[in-house]
Amino acid sequence: MTNTNGKTAVMTGGTSGLGEAAAVALSGAGWRVLVVGRDAARGAEVVKKLGSGSEFLQADLFSLEDVRRLAGEIQRRAPKLDLLVNNAGGVFSASEPTVDGLERTFALNVAAPFVLTEALVEPLAAARGRVVNVVTGVANGFKASLEQLVGPKAKGGMMAYARNKLALIAVTNEQQKRLGARGITVVALHPGIIPTTRFGHTMTGFNPFTTIGPVMAKLFGFGITAEKAAARFVDVGTAPVEQAGYYYEGKLRPAPKLTLDPEFSSSLWTKLEAVTRGAAA
Repeated sequence: MTNTNGKTAVMTGGTSGLGEAAAVALSGAGWRVLVVGRDAARGAEVVKKLGSGSEFLQADLFSLEDVRRLAGEIQRRAPKLDLLVNNAGGVFSASEPTVDGLERTFALNVAAPFVLTEALVEPLAAARGRVVNVVTGVANGFKASLEQLVGPKAKGGMMAYARNKLALIAVTNEQQKRLGARGITVVALHPGIIPTTRFGHTMTGFNPFTTIGPVMAKLFGFGITAEKAAARFVDVGTAPVEQAGYYYEGKLRPAPKLTLDPEFSSSLWTKLEAVTRGAAA
């Protein structure tokens, strides 16, 4: 495979599972892919599968200082960035906060993509690029509060994961409002349920996703392959899309009600600016 279209994509969480499959799919479509992850050995294996010019960039997305360092590395390699896929995410049990004092679910699923996108506005604008924030499917009436996301009341677990992905959809809408004038398109993608990924492996105790999840998926026929989900990444990342669109399993649908509330989105943005400012370089 070679970089035939002259375009560059960044894939966070690209060293295994869905992120790896999406990176391979983009490379197969002619893209140069910068794969971001923590495990250098896995990163090297993924890059072997990709086209010319693709690289692995090691980073700890739980550290906002390292997220900003990563952004600098990306800018040096891609002064024009066509596609940023904020794919890295996860669910965590109760644990110590990050070095920035953030609950880990919020840090990885919301704060890191927020900071990385803000730090890459110039190369994205130079290419009139696209940002794809990877989210999950949540009910239209699902609720979340700022206190549940960040601060002393923020907790881990599956409900926290859903609330944080809801918040990321709201961030997507706000990013489009703020960045659209620069020629940047921002969308949210729920790629579908992929039972074979490592999702949930960081949780302690009984975890239905890593124990009975694959069995239930096979028995009842729900879930898709990583390859099919990866095709959705390519479509939403490269085909015409609606600005700030919410692509549920790759198809446009109305975003959850709370994410369209301008007061919630604005308050969340202000909170994100406040809690990430201390890690600024």
